[in-house]
Amino acid sequence: MGLRLSPHNYSPSVLGKIVRSSAREPSFQEASDVLEDLAELTISPRQASHIAHEVGQQLQVQRDQQVEQFQAHTLQAHVETRPALAVVEVDGGRLQIRGQGEGPGAHGASWCEDKIAMLATAAIIPSDSDPEPDLPQCYRDREYVEKLIRGMSGAGPMGETSLPREAAVDPTVSAVDNENESRQKPELLVRTYVATMRSSEQFGPMVAAAARSRNFMDALNRAFVGDGSAWIWKLQKQYFPSFEAIVDFLHVLGHLFAAAKAAATGSEARWELFQGWAEACWKGQVRQVIDQLRGLRDRLGPLPDAEVGDLDNDDPRRILNQEINYVEHNQERMDYPRYRQQGLPWTSSHMESTVKLFNRRVKGSEKFWGQSGAETILQLRAAFLSEDDRLDKHMKTRSHSPFRSYKTRKNSKAA
Repeated sequence: MGLRLSPHNYSPSVLGKIVRSSAREPSFQEASDVLEDLAELTISPRQASHIAHEVGQQLQVQRDQQVEQFQAHTLQAHVETRPALAVVEVDGGRLQIRGQGEGPGAHGASWCEDKIAMLATAAIIPSDSDPEPDLPQCYRDREYVEKLIRGMSGAGPMGETSLPREAAVDPTVSAVDNENESRQKPELLVRTYVATMRSSEQFGPMVAAAARSRNFMDALNRAFVGDGSAWIWKLQKQYFPSFEAIVDFLHVLGHLFAAAKAAATGSEARWELFQGWAEACWKGQVRQVIDQLRGLRDRLGPLPDAEVGDLDNDDPRRILNQEINYVEHNQERMDYPRYRQQGLPWTSSHMESTVKLFNRRVKGSEKFWGQSGAETILQLRAAFLSEDDRLDKHMKTRSHSPFRSYKTRKNSKAA
């Protein structure tokens, strides 16, 4: 039986190894090294990059065709069964994009946001009452909470007097990785991913098309989890209005932490405030927290909204005003006792880990992408991470394009 070589002399098996290594490893250089060490395949990082981007472009075309079908109302679900619970979580990462026309390297580079969505089916276990009415012990552990907040926002501990303007660490490296997994949460079954460098207006139909193809709109239970950003809820209202909108509890903790540092002096007084607010939000008593925040802000001297914007970033009045707005705008998405009782997710910790996985491939102080290259590598990474075998299926059915042939170490020696 023949090897079924492609027009450029790569067997399908070898092509799959090149593409998967390029999607999995942090760089094309590391992909090249792994292929040589484990597959005895000698291929340059540049050639691996050419092949990976070609496949990424094909995946991008498929995604855009799916979006066109969705917008034309002709997209059919690829899954017939109705999920017990469909979960959509959305967030953003960061990577460096080169200036247009500047060529390779760091010329004119700037940090930009990539937008990422996780779509997961999940098991659901409702309860007759709230299965965990009291704030979990981990959120009463000051060291744990300070590590958690530092991982998400870069904010320092309660004893520091000011907040940093920029996150001091990678926001995806957080304590959510060590969160108590024994707590009852929906068990995720099959996860797939959507990622892009395009605008949120273009991202929305991509996520909606992916959800439609998985029959998410007919799921028995539906949840949409986000960090509270305005663009995320705009996307939810436009494309997922039937999904329960839930703001991630961990991000709520981050905002309460910032408010406590602004409202009081001394680490013990701040921690006491934070604990009270965290407990109240966990129990769904959000209105009580808003009233307390307003009272503390007013004691510092109320200001018209027009004047708040002129305050320094670390002015307690400005910080409290920002955190009050955050909690008020998300109040309707913070009914955590009901979410727990119904078996719905109340945290986006899985999404935080997802962003970390994408960042591992595309983010780095020495990684600089062109706009089109970033888009194609995101498609490749999303296909590789998705748990529906989409990358393998694509590699079995894709049309081939000519590339220079590889030489295995064995053949190279023979030559």
